Amino acid sequence: MDWSRGWQELADMVWPRRCGVCGGFLGTEERHVCAECLKDMPLTFFWSWRGNPAEQILWARTYLEGVVSLFYYSRDNDYKELLHAVKYGGNIVMGHWLGRVLGKKMLEAAYPMPDVIIPVPLHWRRRWKRGYNQAEVIARGISEGLSGDIPILTDILRRVRYSTSQTRMSTGCKWENVSGSFVLRDIETAAEKLSGRHVLLVDDVLTTGATAEACWEALSTVSGIKVSYASIAFVSRPG
Repeated sequence: MDWSRGWQELADMVWPRRCGVCGGFLGTEERHVCAECLKDMPLTFFWSWRGNPAEQILWARTYLEGVVSLFYYSRDNDYKELLHAVKYGGNIVMGHWLGRVLGKKMLEAAYPMPDVIIPVPLHWRRRWKRGYNQAEVIARGISEGLSGDIPILTDILRRVRYSTSQTRMSTGCKWENVSGSFVLRDIETAAEKLSGRHVLLVDDVLTTGATAEACWEALSTVSGIKVSYASIAFVSRPG
């Protein structure tokens, strides 16, 4: 007898689980998203697409090795609820699962393996208010999806400016909002841990690339460093 399946069936009778996209009840074998919604997820396939739209956003301002995102974010579809659940709803398990899905996609596509993963840090005030950093949760999932043993460094970058929410800002305002927001916590420590290594910078969503650029500006001062970027969602802009 499969005891884990039996316990899940019993738990689902007492505490029914619902799909994070459509809200329908999940089957015993389903996790977070039902099979139908998982099949229809608007994947970007950026992990096997060099010169993808996300990379193009950052070409003029950074020298990133590559940029990947799991799915396209749009206000017109319900997949945005997955990101909202992680970012605002405290659903840490969902964030870890989404990160693991992205990590597995990268692994299957033989995406260049990073040496370390650095989640984009929150300002201490926002982390205190939220209780966690969603980028760190996603980063742990990506590490597990890739191999399970890629170290996650949370002591390299520090956010020194408390930026307001960028949700409704114009592109220009978003650049200004985060410019100079990130610094290395300790230059010598960063050089020791990152010099000559490939770093995967992780965040929840990529819109204008302003946050990615601000982090890259701080990291690029380390000699010989290579930086890639990954996010769960990518906000595509009208053609």
